[in-house]
Amino acid sequence: MPPEGYNAITVPDEVFEQVTEVMIEYDCDSIADAVATASAIALEHDEAALAQLLAQRLAE
Repeated sequence: MPPEGYNAITVPDEVFEQVTEVMIEYDCDSIADAVATASAIALEHDEAALAQLLAQRLAE
């Protein structure tokens, strides 16, 4: 059991490997920082894709 105030999660090995790659590439200090960084990157990509779709619709 994790200490009081903390939660434990289980992720597949391949997901943990991806988090490790983010930690290395973006010089993250912790796994939590790597997860936050990866989330921000994913949101940026989603925003860019949405902006591109909107631009295409406006052009039509």
